[in-house]
Amino acid sequence: MQEITSLQNNLVKQTVLLKQKKNRTASNLFLIEGFKGVKEALDSGLKIDNIFIGENFNKELDIPENLKDKAYKVTDHILGKIATTDTAPDIIATAYQKDYELKDIFSVQCPIILVLDNIKDPGNLGTIIRTATASNVSGIILTDETVDLYNPKTVRASAFNIWKIPVVKITEKSTIKQQLNKFESCKFAATALKGDKKLQLYSDIDYNQPMVLMFGSESHGISDELAEQADYLLTIPMNNQVESLNLSVSTGIILYEAFKQRSFKI
Repeated sequence: MQEITSLQNNLVKQTVLLKQKKNRTASNLFLIEGFKGVKEALDSGLKIDNIFIGENFNKELDIPENLKDKAYKVTDHILGKIATTDTAPDIIATAYQKDYELKDIFSVQCPIILVLDNIKDPGNLGTIIRTATASNVSGIILTDETVDLYNPKTVRASAFNIWKIPVVKITEKSTIKQQLNKFESCKFAATALKGDKKLQLYSDIDYNQPMVLMFGSESHGISDELAEQADYLLTIPMNNQVESLNLSVSTGIILYEAFKQRSFKI
């Protein structure tokens, strides 16, 4: 295993740049921090670029033969420079971003699809991705205003599930219904506090059909462009002293109602 001891090493410098969105986009790479994430990435067959292993790393990790020359033993100081957390993990990898298209979301029968509009909190986005993966969502669509999928906080909050579910970004959200219905006719539902359409209790909807569930930011809610395309406007009952639920909680409630209706089994 090669060793790197200098912060001036070019590979270290390039890796540190991945903390910034523009560099992640330009290189098509992102950071995976910590043993659990690196192990899951390797086990999932995610395309790995490089692995940086701390001098005190003592866990069992099966590094494929083709990656042996991409694994580097580094100082804790270097790991601290690369890491995005206050306490650096003992291993960090860089990996290639997954590239999906809309058609990939429709590779299953009777899909259930999430549209996330203008989500600004990377922690919320990551938590929703984790919940979506757990509840058998077919895929996720992000509008152009949503936070970067590969933001390190999103990667961590997803519990390293971002490469386990198709995620696609769109720019023309005013035509999303038209775009998706080219693949399969779906019913569209959005969470809302008010609207022209009659609000319906989230649990009164039949989720045993191809569904698109649309959620907006906590501060602004779903955009008018998306709300106008909804067949249903959904509401979640709550104590009237509470203005709203956390976005990831709202999403989880509705996703597990759909999961329940679709006969999940323990």
